[in-house]
Amino acid sequence: MNKEEILERSRRENEKLDERERDALAASGRMAFLVGGIICALIIVLEWNFRGRMPTEVWTVYASMYGTNELVQYFRLRKVSHLIFALLQLALAAVLFGTFVMGLVR
Repeated sequence: MNKEEILERSRRENEKLDERERDALAASGRMAFLVGGIICALIIVLEWNFRGRMPTEVWTVYASMYGTNELVQYFRLRKVSHLIFALLQLALAAVLFGTFVMGLVR
């Protein structure tokens, strides 16, 4: 591959978003996960204090989002640590979802 081919390929890859926009998108995604986790924790604390129950559905949603995020990062970066975290989070989400469904069926 010569210099011109590399430049053309780079132009096509960066056609939609420039580096600054990608960085802003990544930072906003990280902040969204942080705020989502804090809100989940607050909901759980309030639910536990006022109703005496642990709301598994809240963590089901959060674990699903986090696991999916890690899985996408694994496919893009091929880092095994992302795959491990993805599988752990998605397994947790499946268990929590099962617990939620069992609670509905009772």
